[in-house]
Amino acid sequence: MARRKTTKPAKPVTQYVEEINATETGKGKPSFGLLLSILMLMGLIIGAVYLTRTSPVAVTLPATQVAKPEPVLQVAVKEFVGAGACKECHQAEFKTWHGSDHDLAMQEANAQTMLGDFDNAKFKHDNVESTFFKRDGKFMVRTDGPDGKLTDYPITYTFGVNPLQQYLIEFPGGRYQALSIAWDSRPNTEGGQRWFHLYPQEKMDHTDQLHWTGRYQNWNMECAECHSTNLKKGYDAATDS
Repeated sequence: MARRKTTKPAKPVTQYVEEINATETGKGKPSFGLLLSILMLMGLIIGAVYLTRTSPVAVTLPATQVAKPEPVLQVAVKEFVGAGACKECHQAEFKTWHGSDHDLAMQEANAQTMLGDFDNAKFKHDNVESTFFKRDGKFMVRTDGPDGKLTDYPITYTFGVNPLQQYLIEFPGGRYQALSIAWDSRPNTEGGQRWFHLYPQEKMDHTDQLHWTGRYQNWNMECAECHSTNLKKGYDAATDS
């Protein structure tokens, strides 16, 4: 049976160096051929080690992306057009809304909108007697003003229709004040058709903030948001007007 040939392992470099030192010529110097062979072998080993190293992978960073500005959308802004413009496309809704409490929440004072008795009707509350009358086609009230004196005031707007109607009076500085005396618009059989005070149990004079000429009865502050459409208050803090 033939013997299998085995490959001898390569000698380490240090062993080759030892052999160089042990093998000398007659003059005590190493053989030139052997020295050259060892140098070539060392070069091959060094080259193999160098080639087996993992080359660094170049990482390319993505360029910084600059966010593009979003396009500005042009929004069409239209002015208030009134209920008539809605009627064209929403006739059923308009019919339901027309004449409702919401529709009649605030109206100009005229013969069609005023429900109260302005035939020199008198009403007394807390020692102040107020009179409701007409003058030159205007609906008027004589009552205590911000100084406590009886003064004649034209009514500018009405508030509501059922079960009561309140009245708004214009004051200097662009103010509108809500009169605390209101008209009960219910039928007589239900106790209506009369003037009454919104604070029947309270006594207040012109110095009270709840007096109809005070800030707490101001249209801009208390009434405008719920009783008005296309609201533009226009209040100026510097002039308080």
